[in-house]
Amino acid sequence: MKTLKVLAAIGALLVLANSQSKADPVTNILLTAGLPDLTGSFMDVTYNYNPGTGIGAFMASGWTSDYSISDGNGGVTNIGVSVLDYYILSATINYNAGNPTLTGGMLTINGAVNGDGNETAVPLLTANLVTGAAGTAFGYGDGDNNLFQFRFTVTGGSLEGAFGGSGAAGGVILDAWFNASSGDNPFTGSWNSNFDSNGSQVGDIDSFAVPEPGTLALTICGLTGLLVMRRRSAMKSTG
Repeated sequence: MKTLKVLAAIGALLVLANSQSKADPVTNILLTAGLPDLTGSFMDVTYNYNPGTGIGAFMASGWTSDYSISDGNGGVTNIGVSVLDYYILSATINYNAGNPTLTGGMLTINGAVNGDGNETAVPLLTANLVTGAAGTAFGYGDGDNNLFQFRFTVTGGSLEGAFGGSGAAGGVILDAWFNASSGDNPFTGSWNSNFDSNGSQVGDIDSFAVPEPGTLALTICGLTGLLVMRRRSAMKSTG
């Protein structure tokens, strides 16, 4: 009986932690990178704001550099990308009277994983950015205003299955590495003005799978149910 109570408590804590990580303040949605991963480097970030419409176009592009997935034994397997191609994230941001809202966008990552037989780059992952109010669809700011975070749903690509298949949830953490002394026009926290990295600084971008909110809780519930069934079966066999 004590075991069942412990499992129920763990399940409740997992649900609470998961819900909190998805609903933190506007400036940081606190996505936690997980496996599998598709990472990129030498990122070029630009944002062009249209004062007439209050809408801006955000774009991050760079090189696909690595692919990581669990090896099934508690470790991680890193698989290089043999044919490099662009990693592109484009988003439309509506400034919306001081409350920036993601109104649309896409993520495309191309390349050829070593040993997969492809001699030319193919889409490794394609996805639609999740739209909604800031803080639920995307976040920004890490003290230095370099960090941007987005959510997406998988639509295709050769690694679609590794990311949970079409419709699965994912996340992006992008560090733009703005440096004003190198000619960059940094993001200052305002979405009603342009900013860019000028290509003078490298940056990092990480796309990863995000478990469904109830996945961990369902796992706990399943284990609890199995224990209950085993207990009842044991009681019947001894009764």
